Amino acid sequence: MIDICRGALYAGLAGLLFLGLTGMCLADPNQNRSMIDENIARMCPSGEEGIGCRQNAGFPMGVPVEVLQSGHGFAFKGNESHVFRLNVEALQPLEPDHIRSLLASNKSLEEIRSEILTDKGSVTYRGSMMLDKSIYPLTGIEASTTEDNSMVLKANLAEIDMMSYGDGNQMESETETVGTISMTISPSNGSMIGKGELNLRQGTQAGQYSILLEMEPRRHDKDMKPPEERGPDR
Repeated sequence: MIDICRGALYAGLAGLLFLGLTGMCLADPNQNRSMIDENIARMCPSGEEGIGCRQNAGFPMGVPVEVLQSGHGFAFKGNESHVFRLNVEALQPLEPDHIRSLLASNKSLEEIRSEILTDKGSVTYRGSMMLDKSIYPLTGIEASTTEDNSMVLKANLAEIDMMSYGDGNQMESETETVGTISMTISPSNGSMIGKGELNLRQGTQAGQYSILLEMEPRRHDKDMKPPEERGPDR
């Protein structure tokens, strides 16, 4: 459990560096190591399952490269309407030891960012959805684009209590699927709208839902395409 939390924390810290936040001091390796260890102890007390550990358990680990899609809206079932949120991000896999060495180095933020971008590993996806107050991790995420500049997202749903606490790469084989989601995100009157279907097969929220989301603005136009479908940066 501690190893999972440590990996998640390193990935989060490296993600902050990637986004150019300057609040962290990189000049003193010992100070950084002490700060990291203190945060790990606070997140994952011995013998306990902190909420941060539970929500990150089983997720693919890596440095967030971009938010692929994020939005909020409603899920409809019969006459019922439920608050619904979705978030999917693209990750650049990075070993915890590599993240530790970057944090402990005297490199500038720009140098660290450049090194992360240069490390051309296979990009993977991580995501979750929230139905009312219930959080469901997304597994087996697939993203594709269409000729009309729309994006199709498909994924399986799992329950946090069923998530594997082992290596994130083994999550699929050790997680029971409790539902599926499929949606199309398309331009509409200057904004991006997501429409689709949500199917939950277990639990008190089981049922077939229609979903309607207003998606958050993208940082760049090219972000509409998944990482593997983009051309090289110019």
